[in-house]
Amino acid sequence: MKVLGKKCFWITIAATVCACKMNAQTVAIDGEFRPRVEYRDGFGAPLSDSNDPGIFAIQRTRLGATFTSAVLKTQFTIQDSRTYGKTAPSSETATLGVFEAWAEFLLMPGGSAKVGRQALTYDDGRLFSASNWSNTGNSHDMALFKYNVNDFQAHLGFAYNNTSAISSETVYTNGAKYRYMGLLWLSKGIAKDLTLSAIAVDEGMQPTTDATKYGTKVNMNHGYTFGGNLKYGNETKPFSALATAYFQAGKNQTGDDLRGSMAAVKLNYKISSAVTTCLGTDYLSGDDNKTDGKQKNFRKLYGSNHSFNGSMEYWSTPLSAGLLDYYGSINAKVSKTTSIEGAFHVFSSSKDMTSNSQNIGKSLGSELDLCLNYKLNEWSKLQVGWSTYFAKDNTRIAKGMTADAKTRFPQWGYVMLTVSPSYLKSIFTDK
Repeated sequence: MKVLGKKCFWITIAATVCACKMNAQTVAIDGEFRPRVEYRDGFGAPLSDSNDPGIFAIQRTRLGATFTSAVLKTQFTIQDSRTYGKTAPSSETATLGVFEAWAEFLLMPGGSAKVGRQALTYDDGRLFSASNWSNTGNSHDMALFKYNVNDFQAHLGFAYNNTSAISSETVYTNGAKYRYMGLLWLSKGIAKDLTLSAIAVDEGMQPTTDATKYGTKVNMNHGYTFGGNLKYGNETKPFSALATAYFQAGKNQTGDDLRGSMAAVKLNYKISSAVTTCLGTDYLSGDDNKTDGKQKNFRKLYGSNHSFNGSMEYWSTPLSAGLLDYYGSINAKVSKTTSIEGAFHVFSSSKDMTSNSQNIGKSLGSELDLCLNYKLNEWSKLQVGWSTYFAKDNTRIAKGMTADAKTRFPQWGYVMLTVSPSYLKSIFTDK
């Protein structure tokens, strides 16, 4: 038995060595060509009837290269985002940028480090998302440490930003984006078909008051967002659910205390293999006192605004009175190549609204979103969408208009073509 045990041991060692020598490496090159034409007649806010709707075309073009082995993975994606007509035919101005450029190293079984410019997506994309609808997307310059064993995952990330190389501390002028960020994300299966995730985000923002003074010292206001998700369901069951809650503390850039919160519940039911329905509600806290040194409305981070609270993005930026969104949706696959989606939202503020010192209630109107998806071939798909917003007096007031302002009937439509060719995919084996 001892001899047999020794043989098994050496066979295992030899197999491991051979596996390392025969390590497969994959190289892939792919692209994306995505033009979109939009018709905006009250997108984001009611349009005055003295104005005509806007029509424009945008395009996103990406070229990506991926290398994958047992111990290393790299991704490099260049991107061009443009509005048709912005660049003159004879222009020599460069428009290319880097969307992703990172390398991920294996540190231990289940553990890796990912360094560089990278897209972040966690849970349902409410706090962090690649924001695929956006023409530019979202990505972050950071180091991310990952650990994944069985049904437990842990991510620990750090970022520190500057607009250029510096020899001494200076003011970070890149808009309202964080100067420093740390995040911790944990996910664990706690029961059959039940997964719990938790996230904590620390954003260091340079104060906007007395910027000259603070620009010579490392001085930041830290804003904290923390919470989690509880997810139930799997692919074999018709019912699934997601519950979300986040809270905020610390200070914003102006030094006000952060006291925002949000909660959401989403229930999905698959009627058949072709039809799925959904019911849900979102709550975002409001602030009825803007002079007490506290920001009580929920401050959104780097998620996908287009994926939540209506496609027309009326409430993508935090409303001081908060938001309640009750919605239902249906997704039906009518053929192998065609599917349709529909959603209806009813909006209200979470705090009573006032106008001219009068309480005007909470109702903010409703929205209907419709979408058609058609698969042209293996690499190409077409999407057509139309939405309308049923505005009320409160809608106009919340958007900085008078209640009786003359506005057009809000509508928005688009046609988007996505072509995603795979130019190369090769597998190499070390000998």
